Amino acid sequence: MALPVFFPDKRFKRIWNYGIFLGLFWFTLTVPIKIVIPAAELAEWILTIDKIVTALFILDLFISMRTAVYVAGEPVTSAKFMLETYLKGWFLLDLLSTIPFSMIAEATGFGPWAPLLGLFRLLRLPKVPRLLKEAGDFLPMGTLERTANMLFWLIFAINTVGCAWALAYPNDGSLDMPTYFYKALYWGVTTLSSTGYGDITPTDNPGRFLASTVMLLGVLFNAFITASISSIVFQANAYRLKQQEKLVNLASFFNQFGVPKDLQNAIFSYYAHSATEKAVNSKEIIESLPDAFQKEVLHSINIHMIEQVPLFKGTSRECLSAFAGVLISEIFNPGQDIIMHGTIGQEMFFLQHGIVEVLTAEGYPITRLRNNSFFGEMALLGGVKRTATIRAVTICDIYKLEKSDFDRIMEQFPDVKQRLTAQSSQRKAPATQKK
Repeated sequence: MALPVFFPDKRFKRIWNYGIFLGLFWFTLTVPIKIVIPAAELAEWILTIDKIVTALFILDLFISMRTAVYVAGEPVTSAKFMLETYLKGWFLLDLLSTIPFSMIAEATGFGPWAPLLGLFRLLRLPKVPRLLKEAGDFLPMGTLERTANMLFWLIFAINTVGCAWALAYPNDGSLDMPTYFYKALYWGVTTLSSTGYGDITPTDNPGRFLASTVMLLGVLFNAFITASISSIVFQANAYRLKQQEKLVNLASFFNQFGVPKDLQNAIFSYYAHSATEKAVNSKEIIESLPDAFQKEVLHSINIHMIEQVPLFKGTSRECLSAFAGVLISEIFNPGQDIIMHGTIGQEMFFLQHGIVEVLTAEGYPITRLRNNSFFGEMALLGGVKRTATIRAVTICDIYKLEKSDFDRIMEQFPDVKQRLTAQSSQRKAPATQKK
């Protein structure tokens, strides 16, 4: 039986990386605490979670050995190559952080060394950015991953500094353990942030040295937090800033060449709608791709739209591809009729972005259709009057399939034509019986 191969960009591996990240986060909390608080005073559930995370780390070793390696954009699944790549990379750190040295020390009579040996658990810390990056769809870290990375190091720093203070000034028994630990964390927050209210101060030279060191590190850490937040905010607003720059350039261009105000307003309205709805400008994205991929990506998008229509269910890939090649892109402004009641239809429509309203013959609204909807497909079967009016509510990006193109392609696929003709007869039959 062949062992499974895991791909870094597949759903399972991404979810697994999040799980390993959470396990590592757990150890960043508990390892420093165990140095301060004796294991005998820890709750049993804490030790149970330690064992569960240890089991996950062990399993992660085997999964990493069977993870495909991308070379020049292609996944290599050779067992020997995957293993050699892992052994030359993160294997040693993963192995040392996985072996439960503290548990072994307690079981073999070296209990006093167990808390310090637990520091081996933290050898995976350099993998945190990599885990978050690969968990986020195998792309550079997005807003969620950047925020998680920042919070991880922030909590790690506060917890470690608080534990260092608790180690320097052990509990004299005047406070219960939770209160004492919260006090240590409070000192860590105020000192790292250079706030220092003065209600908790060092009383000897080692304590003063610790406080001075933490305050100096706090300056660097505050710079890291500020830079991280700025990066997150900038990334979150990158699309908006890009749209604003585009509008400024458009306004300058229009004024320079005297473009009519009505046309200017229609164009600005389109971009305002796109920004508000966070619509993806597929044309802009496609045009940014290498020339060799543009046509292929656009073709794939069109096929995806067409195969959502029940009328084309069961149609061959070749036929769908032919339809995708003749779609026409159009833009409709708010209030503009796309389909009018009672007219003979000559095309069907695919709504990529925007909102349209379905109206009765009397003009009463029935429902609204949004992104990735379609309508008017019965017109392709011929001789069918429109039974409703379809009107644009917002600016709409629409693809159109004309009946002339549909008929021409049907001649190339007689089996599809026969099936759709039978389907058309079945749909018209109820209408004939009603008459």
